[in-house]
Amino acid sequence: MRTHVIAALAALTIAGGVAAQEPMGGLAWQVAPAVERWTFGCCTSTDSALSVRSATEWSVPVIASVPVGGSVSLDAYVAWTHATVSMRGAGSPSYTLDGFTDTRLRASVRLGGDALLATFGVNLPTGKTTLSGDELAVESVIGAPALRFETPALGTGWGGTGGLVYTRQIGAWSYGLGASYEYRGQYSPAEAQALGLTTGSLDLRPGQAIRLSLGAGGLVGQSAMSVSLASTLYTRDRISVTGLATPPDAVRLGPMFTVDWRLRASSPVFRDLTVYAFDRYRMKYDRGGQSVPGTSGNEAELGLTGRAPLSPTLSFVAGVHGRHYTGLGVDNTIATAAGVSGGLSVGLAWSAGPLVFQPSVGGDVGRLDTGGQRLTMYRWTTALTIGAR
Repeated sequence: MRTHVIAALAALTIAGGVAAQEPMGGLAWQVAPAVERWTFGCCTSTDSALSVRSATEWSVPVIASVPVGGSVSLDAYVAWTHATVSMRGAGSPSYTLDGFTDTRLRASVRLGGDALLATFGVNLPTGKTTLSGDELAVESVIGAPALRFETPALGTGWGGTGGLVYTRQIGAWSYGLGASYEYRGQYSPAEAQALGLTTGSLDLRPGQAIRLSLGAGGLVGQSAMSVSLASTLYTRDRISVTGLATPPDAVRLGPMFTVDWRLRASSPVFRDLTVYAFDRYRMKYDRGGQSVPGTSGNEAELGLTGRAPLSPTLSFVAGVHGRHYTGLGVDNTIATAAGVSGGLSVGLAWSAGPLVFQPSVGGDVGRLDTGGQRLTMYRWTTALTIGAR
């Protein structure tokens, strides 16, 4: 159970930074091509000719983990994506955005056995950060928190993270504490869009992030439970403009708080059954020392996943989930829209020697609220994960 607590705390401590992928550990790799598509119902306002009809993303994330000795693990993540946003109206115009994401590298070092884990990461700027107007329009859709696309952004520029996670066993439970510092070197297009800083003459250098996390895990009857809490604090952004124009007031993102709870059990049908709940709340950001109305938001998800063995090498995998995002009232675009949705996914996991193949399909139905319009939305996904350990 201590290993689960370390992994959960490490993921929360570095989440959103240069190594957001889950720690894999050991020699392993994974390629997971997927297609996601959201289709939106038509609107009722006079802007219907300019509304979004659908958003589709093809993505191929690649993750690799290489052990170095018995206490060091190196992880890497990169993805290629192609996104298309189709509009309503004459000619049904479409806009595209494609390319590689940033490359995220991380080293995890175990110190003092399993009690202390040090993580060091770097974000290599292999993804786009300079976007055209059409590409920024696509980014504002695929980066919308209410839609939860697999690859919400291509590039965020140079960055780095360093952190420590300490755990201690007390009785049948393990407890942990994590802390990290993240250097964010260049703006994210999604962040600039949310802050209303999309003019090409603006140069946004985001503030740095400090994360603290707490976690615990142990047995509850015949089940294993873990819970993790994390908080993120930001320093003030730096904004400059080209020419002699006066830059706008600097922005400081509001503190962010995250809770992650999981209960792992088994049943007569499902050998591995996990119930989980996740919640993230971000407080208002301030500009020039003044809080900006409509910039706080909450994101929550509740779900259940299970694996039922069909043979020694084949399993049936299924999951259900529900999500709710309050949105940001600062504007009325999809980028900050509120959304509620629910769905399910089914698939197979087939082992062939060292390889594991996991094809899956899924779907969601929900409602999107931009503040000016309420739209029904439907999602379908298909993916094939291939990996080896």
